[in-house]
Amino acid sequence: MSKLQSALALLDRFERGEFIEPSDAEKLLVQIFEACGYPVTEKGFVGSSNALLEVDCFIRAKVDGSLKMIAVEVKAGSRPAGIESVEQAFNLKTAGPFDRAMIVSRLGFSADALQHADTIGLGEIDLLGPEHLRNWISKQAESHDGVSRCDAIVRHAMRELAKTLAQYPDELSRVEWRDLERLLGEVFEGIGFDTRVTRSSKDGGVDLELTTSEEGKRQVYLVEVKHWSEQRPGISHLRKLVRVTAARRATAGVLLSSSGFTRPTYSGIAEFTTPVHLGGKDKIVSLCRTYYRLSSALWLEDTNLQQALFSGTFGRTNPPKGTGD
Repeated sequence: MSKLQSALALLDRFERGEFIEPSDAEKLLVQIFEACGYPVTEKGFVGSSNALLEVDCFIRAKVDGSLKMIAVEVKAGSRPAGIESVEQAFNLKTAGPFDRAMIVSRLGFSADALQHADTIGLGEIDLLGPEHLRNWISKQAESHDGVSRCDAIVRHAMRELAKTLAQYPDELSRVEWRDLERLLGEVFEGIGFDTRVTRSSKDGGVDLELTTSEEGKRQVYLVEVKHWSEQRPGISHLRKLVRVTAARRATAGVLLSSSGFTRPTYSGIAEFTTPVHLGGKDKIVSLCRTYYRLSSALWLEDTNLQQALFSGTFGRTNPPKGTGD
C-alpha cells in the first residue's frame, strides 16, 4: 500500500470514529501527516503551564514557500467544532511559539466557527474537516507543469499583490490596470478555474476566460475588468459583454469594476436574457481574500467555483448549467 493509500485509509477510520479515546484520534492524524510527508515533531500533548496553551501536537511544514510551525488541535466529538475552538486556536497562535494553528474536526465546523476563523485568523488558522483532508491528501500525487523563470517571477509578483489586497483593500487604487487583470488571472487560477488572460484587442474581446467542468460538462465564463479612477462603466460596456458572451456561447459573463457602475447599468441588466453579473471593488477584494485563504492553507479544498464567481455580484439569475460549448 502506498503512502497516499495508507493516508486515505487512516482518514476513513478517523471519519468513521474508529477510536476509543481522543488520544487515539490524535495518533491517527499524526499518521496521516507523516504519510503525506509532514513529519510531526511532537506527538501527544505538549505540556504548558497555561492550560489554554496545551496543544495536541504540532508539525513543521512549508506553507507558501516558508517553513512554518503549526499547532494542531484535533476535535473528534459528536458535533461540529464551534466558535470556542477557533478562539482556542487563535490563543495558541498568538501566545504560543507557533506561526499558525490548525483545527481538524471529524464532523466539520459550525457556520459561526467558519466565519470567525476568516474574521480573526485569515491565513493563520486552518479549519479542516475530513473532506478537506481527503482532497489535500489526493493533491499530494498531482504534478505541476513547469513555467519559465520570467513567467514564474511575474506570477509570484501577482500572487503577492493579491495577498496584499486581501489584507489591505485600499491598496487597490495603486495597482495598474493591466496588473489587475494578471492579478485576477492568478486569483481565479488559484481558486480552481483553468484561466487564460487574453491579449488586449479592439475586436470586442474580454480580459479573462475561465473554464471549468461542472457535472461532466464544460463551462466557460468570460470576465471583463475595468479599473478606472475617474469614471464608471455604463450600459454600453454591459451590452458589449452581453454580445461577446452570447457570440461565444459562454455560460455567463462577469463585469468587474473597481470604481462601481453607473445607475442605468444596474437597472439595464434586466433587459438581457444572456446571464451576466456585475461586481465592484468589494467583489474584487473578496476574490483576493478567497485566494489568500486557499493559497495559505496546507490543503486545497474543493470549492464551488460558480458560487465563488457569482457570490457578491449583481445579476438577473444564476446561469443555467450546461450552456457552455
